Amino acid sequence: MTVPRTAAAVRQVLAEWRPELCERFAAEFHAAMSATDADFNTTRIDRLVGRWWAQACVLLNPDPEVEAVHARLKSGDGSDLVESWERQPDGSQRVYRRGPDGEWIFEQVIPAT
Repeated sequence: MTVPRTAAAVRQVLAEWRPELCERFAAEFHAAMSATDADFNTTRIDRLVGRWWAQACVLLNPDPEVEAVHARLKSGDGSDLVESWERQPDGSQRVYRRGPDGEWIFEQVIPAT
């Protein structure tokens, strides 16, 4: 299904499919409108609507493969994951990547910021 690339159309899809996202969209939209009222720069509104329009399109046109991966992850099957991050007590993160045989291999440490 197609979604017109307008704030009203995006709001309608979000309201029907994900009301909690609709509230977030509305809050971001009003903030962008307020800032635009001050400087007349409408670019932020175009970007905001474009970003949320993509979300609306995904809601109306779900990818069966992605849905299957989400179902497996929700059931506890992590075989689709290719990367795992573990936060350490010092705030750094250890990154592991899935190897060719499916085992987890340590890749790097990302220092705390």
